[in-house]
Amino acid sequence: MNRKYLIIFLLLFSTLYAQDKRKVALVPFDNKGPTRIDWISGAIEYLLSNKLSVASGFYVIDRKTMQRAFSEIGFTKGVTSDRVSIQLGRITGAEVAISGTYTDSASLIKLNVYYYNTNNGNRIFEETIAIRENQLVQAADKIIDRLVHISGVPISQREKALMARSLTKKPKAFESFIKAYIENNKPRRNPDIVIGLFRQAIMADKNFWEAYYNLGIVYFNNKRYNEALNQFNKIIKALPNFDKPYYGRGLIYEKQKKYDLAIADFNKVLEFNPNDFKAYYYLGKISILNKEYKKAKKYLDEAANLNPEYAPVYYEYGNLAVATNKMRSSINDYRRAVELDPGNIRFRATLGEVYYRSQIYYNALLEFDAILKKKPNHAVANFMRGVTIYKQAVLEELVEAFLDMLDEASGSKKAVKEKGFNKKSTIDPVKKGKVYQDMVAAFTKAAQARPRFMQATFNLALTYLEMGNYPLAENYFKKTIQIAPTLIKAYTKLAEVYEKTNRLPLAIEQYRKVFFIEPAIFVRQPTLGPEHQYRNIFKEFMSELNTRLKRNPNDVKSNLTLAKVFKAQGYNGKAANILRKVLSRQPNNREAKSMLAAIEKGDRRR
Repeated sequence: MNRKYLIIFLLLFSTLYAQDKRKVALVPFDNKGPTRIDWISGAIEYLLSNKLSVASGFYVIDRKTMQRAFSEIGFTKGVTSDRVSIQLGRITGAEVAISGTYTDSASLIKLNVYYYNTNNGNRIFEETIAIRENQLVQAADKIIDRLVHISGVPISQREKALMARSLTKKPKAFESFIKAYIENNKPRRNPDIVIGLFRQAIMADKNFWEAYYNLGIVYFNNKRYNEALNQFNKIIKALPNFDKPYYGRGLIYEKQKKYDLAIADFNKVLEFNPNDFKAYYYLGKISILNKEYKKAKKYLDEAANLNPEYAPVYYEYGNLAVATNKMRSSINDYRRAVELDPGNIRFRATLGEVYYRSQIYYNALLEFDAILKKKPNHAVANFMRGVTIYKQAVLEELVEAFLDMLDEASGSKKAVKEKGFNKKSTIDPVKKGKVYQDMVAAFTKAAQARPRFMQATFNLALTYLEMGNYPLAENYFKKTIQIAPTLIKAYTKLAEVYEKTNRLPLAIEQYRKVFFIEPAIFVRQPTLGPEHQYRNIFKEFMSELNTRLKRNPNDVKSNLTLAKVFKAQGYNGKAANILRKVLSRQPNNREAKSMLAAIEKGDRRR
């Protein structure tokens, strides 16, 4: 390339990059030589992404986004064409793509490197770099120097120092390290192989601190937190000015909810590498949990400024909005997180739930359906789909009824015509049947996916009750009680099933169970309905309770029930005395301790 062409290019590229960040897509280099040097492609990718991560003027498109782009384009590695480069830019937001090939020749590795403008697909520059196999770091430095030169992005002395940080001078250690890196990035990685390769790297170079760090991260990802912590502490002791082990240790402390320790470590990361957006992200996340919302906003803004394509930041922006009672405004943040990471189930589920809570049921269903398309047996998505279908049907019914009222009030011809059909505001029977079928299907899948999913089982029972399918309603209310033995609503609904099927003694038995769980219900409403001839059930149950206490004055369950009765009647002193009696025999009885604490707290307020 002649000098005149390069000057013209620089002018164009400077215009293209009249923004703060330079988004770089790293395309895996294609090995044109023997398979023994396949690992070099991973080495080039690792070295470039690792070095560029400390430069504030650049950020590398993450692997997940690149893999999604490759899948969509039908491309995996090698030299990109103008069409592929444009598509990479469109999908990932990258402004420049670096790709290439390599081979071995006369004991040298020859890299053919190509730089593409992803806005128009033009090949900006190409060069050949010949190095020895143990000089891959120098090759990466040359590629970065070229990228810096053609983009005109300055790199500070501090950033240069971080980029120049040595990994290892032992080729075998570096090769094992890169092979571990490659295995760890496979869709179905084998953690034992990854751990073994990182250990090989450490055995080959006892001071290979990057290998220690990555081994710690593998331990962390596999929930081997003590082993991970040992790795990070070992590095910090040997190399206290290295930012990465503080980040790894901060992850562990954040996971263990030791937030003060996590904050100290993430701040230490930023002391050494102020461009680490993930450290800012975690500080923002922790600040939300600590209810320090102004701090959270500041940290998340820093993270987003350093990497505006990092989806978890927008997820936490959404959490911040919800925490500060701005439910509706959280939608845009959660939606942005989903746009950046469409495959993230948690992001979609949260967006769907926020749509649901905001009564935007159509959009909520779209999100739950998107989850179920990928994971048909996802328990929560199936459950939320069921309740959303119901809510949407109810909302449509209310809207239709309201419109009918408006038509009638206006005396329109439409209203007069429809009035002749004696139209009611209830939902159309055919549509209602379809709604119930869809709800049953959703709740059934949720309950099958998670057998002890109480809410799914209970809602399935409720749906069958509404449908008039009493045998199945009975069955699922009983299953709900097995999962949640103190769920009062399950007992009262099961009693309703028995009443509708004229099995009144069984209904009374359910009410009896409710009485011994929460008698306050019957203190407030002592009699049953007309199907029981307005029977005073509270009087009967109290007689049974007194009989039990006469037989066994120290029976804990009976004493707790009596204390609840007195408390519901406003006799807090009597209730407290009974609870103290229970605690004298069972000092660790949680229910008695909780009730007594609540009574004493109420007394102090008065």
